Amino acid sequence: MERLTIDDMKSIELEIMDEIDRVCQAHGVQYFLGYGSLLGAVRHGGFIPWDDDMGIIMMRDQYELLMANFNEWRTTERFKLVSYRDKSSIYQFAKIVDTTTVIFENFVGKKAATGVWVDVFPLEHFSEQQGPALLKQHQRTGLLRSFAVADPSVGTNAFVKLVKRIVCPFVKNKDLYELAERLDRIALRMNAADSASTLVIDVLGEGKLEKMFSKDLLEPIRIPFEDREYFAPSGFEEYLSIQYGDWRTPPAENARPVHVMEAYRL
Repeated sequence: MERLTIDDMKSIELEIMDEIDRVCQAHGVQYFLGYGSLLGAVRHGGFIPWDDDMGIIMMRDQYELLMANFNEWRTTERFKLVSYRDKSSIYQFAKIVDTTTVIFENFVGKKAATGVWVDVFPLEHFSEQQGPALLKQHQRTGLLRSFAVADPSVGTNAFVKLVKRIVCPFVKNKDLYELAERLDRIALRMNAADSASTLVIDVLGEGKLEKMFSKDLLEPIRIPFEDREYFAPSGFEEYLSIQYGDWRTPPAENARPVHVMEAYRL
């Protein structure tokens, strides 16, 4: 296999995003750049220089439409939507992957490997009555899943490695697809509990009460990303402030995330 550089990965991710953009526009599915991809677009005009992945967000109804149809709508079999629902991925949210590549994440067991990807996160309508309890339930299940999928031989420090060595053997035989399904069911319950709510939240990706925001921010606009244009929420400044606080100021060099994956062309 040929080892891919970070620049190689970014080039492939742009090709995946081009396919997502093409398919979504052809079939009336609305997506938005989210998280670091949106931050990179606004602050850097593309990728955050030290980042190595991409992600989009969309309302749950649009997400389900893409989930059900992307693999039929795609223009090439090189790209594929993978999900726990057909056991093509262990993750609770969808990924669009390049099937000619494979990625091994440093802190995750090899059974989680997929191709170079773009993450797809659904947004749920937030239920003021049931929301806090559902988020706590999601966090507990998410912690269990994190230990079940973790590589116990790898950790950021000695304490983390020790905790993994103690906990991981007790959860290593957990069904990762069932755990992903359980997390998704919680998110769906949030959405069903108050589908008229004007507040939305990413349960599957973040699951944090303080990260919810007004659906009014999600009017679509096109913004530059590298030498392309993709959809972004018109309220991107408020969205980024909710997600990151002072997003305009880049972090110090010693506070920037490090590359934690190895990618190869098959």
